[in-house]
Amino acid sequence: MTKHGFTLFVLFSAVASTTCRDEQDFCESKSCNEREFEQNHFYTNVKTYGEIPLTLSHKLIGALPLDEVDDNFIRTVKGCVFSKCQPTPLKEPLTLAAVSQDVLGNILDLNESVIQNEEFVHCVSGGKLFPGSIPLAHRYGGHQFGYWAGQLGDGRAHFLGEYTNRKGERWELQLKGSGKTPYSRSGDGRAVIRSSVREFLCSEAMHFLGVPTSRALSLVVSEEPVWRDQFYNGNVTKERGAVVLRLAKSWFRIGSLEILTRTGELDVLR
Repeated sequence: MTKHGFTLFVLFSAVASTTCRDEQDFCESKSCNEREFEQNHFYTNVKTYGEIPLTLSHKLIGALPLDEVDDNFIRTVKGCVFSKCQPTPLKEPLTLAAVSQDVLGNILDLNESVIQNEEFVHCVSGGKLFPGSIPLAHRYGGHQFGYWAGQLGDGRAHFLGEYTNRKGERWELQLKGSGKTPYSRSGDGRAVIRSSVREFLCSEAMHFLGVPTSRALSLVVSEEPVWRDQFYNGNVTKERGAVVLRLAKSWFRIGSLEILTRTGELDVLR
């Protein structure tokens, strides 16, 4: 079995062990009022830095305008490209279910031994920050179902910073499933195991098939309950929260410019 094949085998085994566990019924675990409180409550912000040999920079902060409101609550944002906001740590215990060895060594210049460090698990799940990181949520707009949907933005993602590796490649690191931001709308800022496994597997598979794509460093699974209507049939059930640390050369998109055009913020657009 090849090295990458073995890695995928380990991943599937980890996923199987986490998803096959019995879950309590939705109505037995929490009242509707308790769930509503958790949906709207912002947990304590992250402020500590992990002792990991990966220092990030933030050239975009000096080049692009930031939100003047330095607070993490859901709102309509104007006059900026990014909002400062801290990730919300997943509730422990945490399990590092998968790591891309290719991203770890060939993009981030990290030794494989770093994954044995508990600090690493916290940094890739939003519990702590990499040195130099200033977490941001990106403001953008877009169309949904054929209609302009207005402000969208990073509703459950945090842009941690940029890393330039020994080959001179610049990569932007982002957490997905790391908690609420000003752009979360009615969401809870979380991702579940199902979507996180898809993110990790598909991005890495596409890369090794030669398809340009974002990359995924890690998948961390938590015992934190996340409520989802998986089949959109009104049957809300409890799932487990997860966070993926993903990378791209840039997370900008057409909607990054479109939101500024639609709102008439031409100075920011220029």
